[in-house]
Amino acid sequence: MNIIVNGDKISIEKNINLENFLELNNINNKNIVIEIKKIIITKSMWKEKKIKEGDVIEIITAVGGG
Repeated sequence: MNIIVNGDKISIEKNINLENFLELNNINNKNIVIEIKKIIITKSMWKEKKIKEGDVIEIITAVGGG
């Protein structure tokens, strides 16, 4: 299944949720925001949210400082 993550086209297995996707790709789940098709997916929904063919995902890392 093909999706776009942060502008890059990638292939993933079917029936995977956001939480599994982050784990499989060694993405630290702290201080990040995930957006699918311009809709923010809250962390409480990551386990339930299945990734679908053609999804456009943005993973944004929050950075503190001044």
